[in-house]
Amino acid sequence: MRKHIAIIGIGMGNPDTLTLEGKYHIEKAQVLIGAKRMIEAVNTAGKPCLLSFDQVKIKEFIEATEQEYYGILMSGDTGFYSGTQTLLPLLSEYEVKVVPGISTLSYFSAVLKLSWEDAYLLSLHGRKENLELAVQQHKKTFVLTAGDTSAICERLCCAGLGEVLIYAGENLSYQTERISAGTAEELKDKEFAPLCSLFILNDKYDTQYRIGIPDEQFIRGAIPMTKSEVRAIVISKLKLKEDSIVYDIGAGTGSVSVEMAFLAKRGRVYAIEQNMEGVELIRKNRDKFALGNIEVIPGTAPESLMDLNKPEAAFIGGSKGSMEGIIKVLLEKNKSLRLVITAIALETLAEAIRLMKEYGFCEVEVIQVSVSKAKEAGSYHMLMGQNPVFIISGWGDKG
Repeated sequence: MRKHIAIIGIGMGNPDTLTLEGKYHIEKAQVLIGAKRMIEAVNTAGKPCLLSFDQVKIKEFIEATEQEYYGILMSGDTGFYSGTQTLLPLLSEYEVKVVPGISTLSYFSAVLKLSWEDAYLLSLHGRKENLELAVQQHKKTFVLTAGDTSAICERLCCAGLGEVLIYAGENLSYQTERISAGTAEELKDKEFAPLCSLFILNDKYDTQYRIGIPDEQFIRGAIPMTKSEVRAIVISKLKLKEDSIVYDIGAGTGSVSVEMAFLAKRGRVYAIEQNMEGVELIRKNRDKFALGNIEVIPGTAPESLMDLNKPEAAFIGGSKGSMEGIIKVLLEKNKSLRLVITAIALETLAEAIRLMKEYGFCEVEVIQVSVSKAKEAGSYHMLMGQNPVFIISGWGDKG
């Protein structure tokens, strides 16, 4: 007997938001599976049920039982922050049909009479996302919360976004549904139900690309900082993606980390710095630019890299004599990562080239950058040269 499984999106939980196709497959199922809230939201008609959202347990239950038709209930829509995509590979031996439902996004947009095709979509439910940057850069941001609406409003206020308009939808589709509206500042001290979604509107959003940020915009100290023009080239050589995990090793004031974070807005930037003054400057610059995707790691490399997530790219701005150890650990984490190194001393340049050759990097490129800036001297302008900088870049084993 071949088993048939329907993964059914049931909307927010109100039976009235079920699609006709969803109802059909619920009625057809001989067994219903889902979290308690999902099961309680539908008419089970006395059928046996498994109250679980543990995907391994669901698979084991289907393997151990003899029914022909199973219905697995998912909240909202099966394609919108759903467990459907991770469940499907576990059920590959069965005949599976995915039945879409009405998402929270679609329902809430309809209630508010707002279109959502131009909205930036985020889930903070068990996920780390750069909420502040998303709101800064988009007119509309939709957020699935983890029951921490007041804390989200507080985050926005701390990032200088206290005046953005927020619609909070609690218990959407249920009889206890409530819609609140106000600025982040007005809502940050209010209480909200655990089931709450947000639409955030920012009429002053800024989509400007932040590459080569002027040096004077950073909080500075006695720690050396990669200058604006060199920083722009370094960022271009890193070839970052929106979801990249990237290391800034020897992060100094955090200027490179900041620009990395603007590009890898759905990713993560680990800023590694051993000087405690530098650590504090990185934190201050992270907070100034409201970049929640920068994680500051106090300590030395390579030791501080061991427990970090696998990087797609890394920048070595300072190695304190440990370049080989750093490169070795980076390649152990990801043999095909993108690596960029800056050097001022010729000895550092020679070591970087040697190590890239020794460890099998490909497409290695070495450039030298000399930047001069004009400075007023009476009625004249004189060029003042900065130290030449070598930028070495390459790929690990791309397979």
